[in-house]
Amino acid sequence: MIILNIIIKDIKIIFSDKKALAIIIIMPLVLMTILSFALKGSFASSDEVINNKVKIAVVKKYDEAKDTEMFKSILKSSFLKTGFEDLESVDLLDELNVEDMFFNDFLDSEEVKKIISYNIEEENKSLEMLDNSDISAIILLPEKYVYDMKMNLLTPFRNKIDIKILTHPDRNIEGQIVKSIVKAYSDAISTIAIGKNVIIEASNLYNIGDGGLEGISDLIEGMTESIQSINIDIDDVMVDGRKSITSGDYYAVAMMTMFILYAASHGGRMLLEEKDNKTYQRMIIGDISEVKVLFGKFFTVFIIAIVQIIIMVIYSSIALKVDWGNLYYVTIISVTAAFSVAGVGAFIASLTFKAGNYKVANIFESAIIQVMSLLGGSFFPIDILPNVIQKLNIISINGIVLKSYLKVIKGHGGTDIINNIILLLIIGVLFTILSVAILKEGRGRLNDKYHKVENVKA
Repeated sequence: MIILNIIIKDIKIIFSDKKALAIIIIMPLVLMTILSFALKGSFASSDEVINNKVKIAVVKKYDEAKDTEMFKSILKSSFLKTGFEDLESVDLLDELNVEDMFFNDFLDSEEVKKIISYNIEEENKSLEMLDNSDISAIILLPEKYVYDMKMNLLTPFRNKIDIKILTHPDRNIEGQIVKSIVKAYSDAISTIAIGKNVIIEASNLYNIGDGGLEGISDLIEGMTESIQSINIDIDDVMVDGRKSITSGDYYAVAMMTMFILYAASHGGRMLLEEKDNKTYQRMIIGDISEVKVLFGKFFTVFIIAIVQIIIMVIYSSIALKVDWGNLYYVTIISVTAAFSVAGVGAFIASLTFKAGNYKVANIFESAIIQVMSLLGGSFFPIDILPNVIQKLNIISINGIVLKSYLKVIKGHGGTDIINNIILLLIIGVLFTILSVAILKEGRGRLNDKYHKVENVKA
């Protein structure tokens, strides 16, 4: 009953504070709405990609005529093994058109045309188009592309071909699709090159001579069909083949997981405020244990965090059309997240009380929450951060909660979030134990102050 009275008193104080309400309730709702619409292009859904073709530019950095002449000069040299100097005599050079293979057979194939729309552009113009979001990606065909392709497909040698893909940071899904499609093309070419090498090795081994070249000729005839039959499935691009995350989904979760930390910062000031108002001393003198006082603060923060979560889930579901997935898992994550934040709030409250000023709570609110939000992905997805910083995500409470919610939204089950749930429980318990230990030390000092016995001479 005593703890309940403490909770009711604290909740009344917080919910009567307009500034506190603005920070913990109004601000996250406003931010999640603005960011959801402003960064919509960065989180395009699979349906949007299917309905709207991905626009790209292709830049040809090579000179086809120069590359072809270079290859012919190599054929006439003693660089190749005996037998391959007669490539021109079987018309293989005329049969193999590298440009047609990439543009006509690949990019203009029925499968790829459903997904991609392309134009051939100069490099500078394409970069300008990418910067203006007129296109989603650029495919850069490197210098000596035609020469290297012919070397790979007609000779025993393998030259490295580095096809670069530049993507727009706000078109992440479209960029991944383009990369996946070009990879499918590269894999098909590699398979053809392997088949060519088998023919050449067999020709050399059994001294077949021109018969080996005819085998390569037959292989080239099948190249077009192989490339045109490349199967592109957009579902392969989506992570784990599950529901893709929209900007509304991401920032509803990101802002919620960030701003529940502010419940801990507000709770962190409560003990010292009561001490300044002499309320805490009266409770201690009235033989109310410090554990009861602390648990009153703990459950106050817990309830505030739960209220925040409920309001933001309802708002995002209605206003931003966020589908939170399995509500059972959402509830478990919400309760454990609030428990973890409550533990941190109790810990901050104890430290603030021990310090005798509000610097600890202020530092937590103005600095630590911002760092945790950055590491946890509340500002933007951590995938774009350096790997070293991504590994620090584990120390961010909101990062753990954010990943858990996103997994449920994508359609993952309980086994995929159980480790995060356990980790949140451990964090809550650990910080609560530390806060009790700190507060007991503080009570010992308070007892010494109020129960000091003085010897008085008669």
